[in-house]
Amino acid sequence: MITIRRSTQEDERAVIDLINGIMNHEFHDAKHAYPVEDVECISKAYGGIGEAFFVALDNASHRVVGTVAIKKEDGRTALLRRLFVALSHRNLKIGKRLIDRALEFCREVGYEEIVFKTTSKMSAAIDLCKKNGFLQRAHIVLGPIELIKLSLPLSGDGHTSKGKS
Repeated sequence: MITIRRSTQEDERAVIDLINGIMNHEFHDAKHAYPVEDVECISKAYGGIGEAFFVALDNASHRVVGTVAIKKEDGRTALLRRLFVALSHRNLKIGKRLIDRALEFCREVGYEEIVFKTTSKMSAAIDLCKKNGFLQRAHIVLGPIELIKLSLPLSGDGHTSKGKS
């Protein structure tokens, strides 16, 4: 069973190990485009009002197997960040559950839109966001790097919060 919950200080080493492991294994050539300073002190980087860092915890092994973060961009827009799922736990709908929790948080806070910015190398995360209603808003080629911007409006999008019609 997998539990999605807010990250705690005790999770920081596991989060760093998970993200670094995925980056080294799957995105080694593009690793320089993804600085990790924000996950070295999660409470500082994601501790502001309207911000959160969630982990997916495998209850059997007590391991962090997924992450997602929300960072405030401005009063109406949140950034979806750090969407990662351990290779050993993919295709189990954990990524979808992480996105769902992030969207729920954004609605609770009152954001009107959520934006996901990444490179084209993160194709699995891009596909997952698109399956969850995100639309591509920009595609910018900067030499060997392709930047992708996806967004999802949170008001009137049919993805209603619990208890609302």
